[in-house]
Amino acid sequence: MKKPFNIKKNLVKLAAVPLLISAALPLRAATSAVELAPCYAKHLSDRVQCGKLSQPLSDEKQDQKIDIHFMVIPAIKPLYPQEAILAFAGGPGQSATSIAANFERILKYARENRDIILVDQRGTGKSNLLQCGLDDLASQFAADDTLLGLDFYKEDTIECKEKLATDLSDYTTPAAAKDFDAVRKALGYSKLHLYGGSYGTRIALEYMRQFPDSVASAVLDGLAPSNQSLLAIGGAIEDSLNALFKQCQSDKKCSQAYPNLAQRWQSLLTQVEQTPLKVSVLHPRTSQPLDMTMTKSKLYGAIRIALYAHPSRVLIPLAISEASKGNVLPLVGMMAPNEDGMDLALGMHQAIVCGEDWARLSGADKEKYSKNYIGKTMVEGLDITCPIWDVKPVSDSYYDPVESDIPTLLLSGGLDPATPAKWAEVAMEKLTNATHLVAPTATHIVASQSCANKLIAKFYDEKAVGDFDTSCLQEDTRKQFFMNINGPASIADKE
Repeated sequence: MKKPFNIKKNLVKLAAVPLLISAALPLRAATSAVELAPCYAKHLSDRVQCGKLSQPLSDEKQDQKIDIHFMVIPAIKPLYPQEAILAFAGGPGQSATSIAANFERILKYARENRDIILVDQRGTGKSNLLQCGLDDLASQFAADDTLLGLDFYKEDTIECKEKLATDLSDYTTPAAAKDFDAVRKALGYSKLHLYGGSYGTRIALEYMRQFPDSVASAVLDGLAPSNQSLLAIGGAIEDSLNALFKQCQSDKKCSQAYPNLAQRWQSLLTQVEQTPLKVSVLHPRTSQPLDMTMTKSKLYGAIRIALYAHPSRVLIPLAISEASKGNVLPLVGMMAPNEDGMDLALGMHQAIVCGEDWARLSGADKEKYSKNYIGKTMVEGLDITCPIWDVKPVSDSYYDPVESDIPTLLLSGGLDPATPAKWAEVAMEKLTNATHLVAPTATHIVASQSCANKLIAKFYDEKAVGDFDTSCLQEDTRKQFFMNINGPASIADKE
């Protein structure tokens, strides 16, 4: 009998550390030792350069090779031909080349005089993608996952492991770092300026640890260091949601439209936990009728992802209010972008969380992270799936804070539901030349929603914050809440 719902995909959505001009000019790097070919990236009009490099699977498996695919977005005016910007994708499990347009937007000022290198980390994108099939949206919507026991994780994980037939121990962060430096060498750059967002900060830090002489400076946006467990994300989500409730309460129009929003949220959770909402809805993209069973996990998943960005964040009060009345259409709209599992390579994702985060969990850690719903869901799921994947734990030294005097700029969003500012303080314990800037009203990935993209370019040039005017990060980037399905109020009156 075909399984009605792939609950593993739900775990990925909860656990993901969700999570980016002119005509392109010829590549400006020093003499390249690898063949490059013109290519194009999704949503990027510029022609770029693509290539691949064969790498050993591990130090112990030198005879087994993996092709690492990469892309170079040429500088507009290459003032520093021996330098480039190396950007790391998040997730874990995201393909860097597939979001080239996102990186180009974030780094558009830095790109004016330096090339941007994007590497599909091993296990993602074109670098031996480790992915299992995703259920279609209709199946996900219709399933009542409250009827499925935790043993369902086991069956699904065994099926995925058999399909991939891969030792995930070769796909951890320390293993991947070597690939990035091999690409640097092949392209002929002497120094790199790093940019990492979310999980990308973890691989960036590991690259700094293993190859300090290759790094000129680093910008880490939304810190998720190796000595900070990703399972703590449950608490970050709760904090971000509570901040939204507080914001609504202090806004006259929002508080009048949605009184006692925090209590209504708790009542809604209790309602769907006891009796999931069963309604007929329209597919958010095709408008075809679908059966929907709104369960607690789906509700949390929709709200959690909506917290990541202000355009969706402002819909949350309306979505909670309408769902409490039985209308889940606003929530359905929030769930549509997650149909493809956020484009995360499941196998690579599990390599990271099982080999690096779950492997180190103590009983006390599990109890601490299980104090909220998402943390509890993650712990229970990983306790079942990780023993099946059997990823070799990384060495204990991996959890030591990275020691470095490399000029480093750390960015945090005050409303970040994934990587809160306090995680950056953990990361910079032994970064002796680091500056931490917090944008109070930013959510996840500060450079995508503030003036930070200009500050990044200046930091790469000067390798210090110095007398930078960073006051623009204090600007309130929050948007007005939707008062009804038609949109926000024209004026947000605050007490």
